[in-house]
Amino acid sequence: MKKVAINILSAHKIYAQEKIADLEEKRIVPNMMIRRRLTRNAKIMLYLADKCGFSGGKIVYASAFGELQATTGITDAILQNEQISPTLFQNSVYNSAPSYFSLLNEDRDEIITISSGKRSSLDAIKTAALQALVSGEKILCVATECLDINRIEEVNSCTKYLESGAAVVLEIAQDDTDAVEMDDLKEDEIIESLQELFTLVRMSECGVKKVFVSL
Repeated sequence: MKKVAINILSAHKIYAQEKIADLEEKRIVPNMMIRRRLTRNAKIMLYLADKCGFSGGKIVYASAFGELQATTGITDAILQNEQISPTLFQNSVYNSAPSYFSLLNEDRDEIITISSGKRSSLDAIKTAALQALVSGEKILCVATECLDINRIEEVNSCTKYLESGAAVVLEIAQDDTDAVEMDDLKEDEIIESLQELFTLVRMSECGVKKVFVSL
């Protein structure tokens, strides 16, 4: 198994028990018509990218559940024999969040979207490290989950926080001096699919800037 050392250039995380109160949408997305179309995942991703100082380049985006709110809106419309909203249909795919980022920032670079259940953020980190190794560029690695749908309390047993996300901007380190292994400590009550990215953010907040990633 090959290991590479990555530099964590910037990092940020955010979460809330139900709905994140302030994602600064009006500042980040001044155009009201576009802002109204954004999914919650897109708003969180745009916020995280802004906090990380990332405005364009290669992106690896992960989500275990994707656009759950748009998907349930479509299924509800089908069950009630109502017309399906074109916006919901457009927003129901997994890459909606990074696609909105790409449109708003005129970013024509590569986007990779990953959904692999509990391993989603871990696989995103590995993929981002590999992309950084191959391209020699900085990569935004970001993962979000938005689970605030009707009756979620009846099925939710995996997290205290219905909206959450984490992001790091990383690059390949020129050498592995002072690089450390990624912690295996779990973040309390954060959904499993975001654990590894939350770990990287926590490590960055504690002053760690160089981490080994197993590809």
